[in-house]
Amino acid sequence: MRAFVYGNPIYRALLNRRPCPEKFLLPPGDSWPGNAAAGQKLLGVQSGLFEYESGEIRPVWNRKEILSHSWLRDLRAVGTEAAKKKALTLIEKWLAQHDSWHEESWAPGVLGERLANWIRFYDFYCATADPDFSARLISSAARQWFHLSRCLRRDLMGEEGLCAIKGIITAGLALAKNDQVIDTAVETLKRLLFAEILSDGGHISRNPYLQFQVLRHLIDIRSVMAAAKYDVPHELATAIERMVPALKLFRHGDGGLALFNGSSEGSPLEIDAALTLSGARGRVLRRLPHTGYERLTAGRSLLLVDVGTPPPRPYDRTAHAGLLSFEFSVGKERLIVNCGTGPENDSEWRMAMASTAAHSTLNLRDTNACEILPDGGIGHRPKRISAQRYEQDGAHYVEAEHNGYESKFRVIHYRALCLASEGTELHGREVLSGPPGKDFAVRWHLHPSVQASLGRGGQTALLRLPSGNGWRLRVNNSNHIGGLSLEPSVYGGGLPLRRSLQIKVSGRTQEDPAVVSWLLAREKKDE
Repeated sequence: MRAFVYGNPIYRALLNRRPCPEKFLLPPGDSWPGNAAAGQKLLGVQSGLFEYESGEIRPVWNRKEILSHSWLRDLRAVGTEAAKKKALTLIEKWLAQHDSWHEESWAPGVLGERLANWIRFYDFYCATADPDFSARLISSAARQWFHLSRCLRRDLMGEEGLCAIKGIITAGLALAKNDQVIDTAVETLKRLLFAEILSDGGHISRNPYLQFQVLRHLIDIRSVMAAAKYDVPHELATAIERMVPALKLFRHGDGGLALFNGSSEGSPLEIDAALTLSGARGRVLRRLPHTGYERLTAGRSLLLVDVGTPPPRPYDRTAHAGLLSFEFSVGKERLIVNCGTGPENDSEWRMAMASTAAHSTLNLRDTNACEILPDGGIGHRPKRISAQRYEQDGAHYVEAEHNGYESKFRVIHYRALCLASEGTELHGREVLSGPPGKDFAVRWHLHPSVQASLGRGGQTALLRLPSGNGWRLRVNNSNHIGGLSLEPSVYGGGLPLRRSLQIKVSGRTQEDPAVVSWLLAREKKDE
C-alpha cells in the first residue's frame, strides 16, 4: 500500500505543490570529527556508492550511512576542493536516482538523517555550487520533509525513530518554521525518551554502541534547537545528562566500548567528542542496576560484567545470548573479550556472533542460554537473572545466576567473580546445579592482539599482551572437567572481522553440582 500511494506520481505532485524557501533558514554547523582516511578512500570510488556494488566501501560505511549521506562528514574532514566536488557529484547522482519515493532510501530514519546532513554540511559542499543545484537541493529537501512529517507516527522507536525525529526538527526549523509539526515531533521525542532511557541512564536495548549513537542524536537535536532559539525541552536535557555517566561505564582503557548485545568498539575520538559536546560532567558509574551491568576496577584492571536480562520486545533486535559474560582489560589493552558483531544483514553471522558460545561465559550442551532469532531479537528467554555486588577486604565481588537452561535441561548457572584489591588477580567460580550427564564448556575469548600458549598438561594458559605483560589462566583439578584447550575464535569489535583465539575448558555434570574454579593472575616479572 505504501508503494502504491507514495510511489504514485500524484503523490509527488502533491509534495511539489508545497511552498519551500529559497535557502535554508538555519545556519549550518556540525561539531563531530570526520574520518579523513575514509574520505580519501571515497575520492577513489568511481561508481557503485548508492547501488552498494563496490565491496571496497563496505568496511567504511554501512548501507544506511551511505543512503543517509553520513559520508559528507568524512569528505569535509578531507576539506580539499576535490572533496567538495566529490560531495556535489554524489548528491547530484542521488537526486537523479532517488529523488522520488523509494522504500529503502526514503525510510523514516534514513530520510531524517539525510536531511540533517544536507543542512549541517551545506556550507561545505554548496559553497561553489551553481544556483540551479541549490534550488533543486532545497526543493528536494522540502519534498522529503513534507513526506516525513506526514509519516510521523506515535510508535516511532529506537535509533530509526530518533533519526526521523531529528530530521523533522532540523529540516522543519531550516525550511518551514512550522511550529505545529515541530511541536508534534518534540512530543514524540519525549515519549520515546520516557520509553527507552532507563532511570540509571542506560538505553533499553542494553547495547553500548547504541547507547553512544542515541546520545549523539540527542546532542544533535539539542544543538539545532539552540541554534534556532527553540526551547530545549527538559526531558531532552535530562536524558543527555543521565546517559553520559552510563556511556562512560562501557569504555575500556583504549577508549572504545565493550562488546555486549551487538555492540562494536566505536571510535574513541567520536566517543570523546560526544562526552565533550554533551556538556555533562557526571562521573563514570560503577553499576547500572536497571540496565544490568557491573563495572569493577582495581589497579590498572577493569572488569565489565553483563548481569541483566535480555531487553524487552521490540528493543531486543541486537540482543545476544551472552548471559553473565564479562570482559577484562588492563590499562589500554584488552585481554578477555566477547566476539562482538558481524557484517550487517547477514543472518548466519548474526546467529553465530549472538550465540552464548561467542561470549566469555559458560555454555551448556552447545545451546544458547536464550533463543536467538535469525532476523534479530530474542525468542524464549530466561525468567530470572539475579546478581549482587559487594566488597570484602578490599576485593570486589560480583555473584550472579540465571535460569536460561532450566526449562530445557533443568540446570541453573551460578557465576562468582572476584577482582583482587591490587587488580592483579581475577578469581572465577562456575557452578552448575541440576541433573548429571550434561556437557558444558567455559570459554575465555581473547583479543586478537593477545598471544596464548598452553602449559602444565593443559592446566594453565599463558596470555601475553602487546606490552609484554603476561597473565596466566589456571583451572582447578577436577574429575568432571578436562584440561584447557586453545581454539580459533573471531573478533567483531569493528569491520572487517579479525581472527583471534579462545581458551576453553569442557566438562560434564555429575550427581553433585559441577564446580569449575579458575584464576587469571598477572605473571611476575621474574617468572
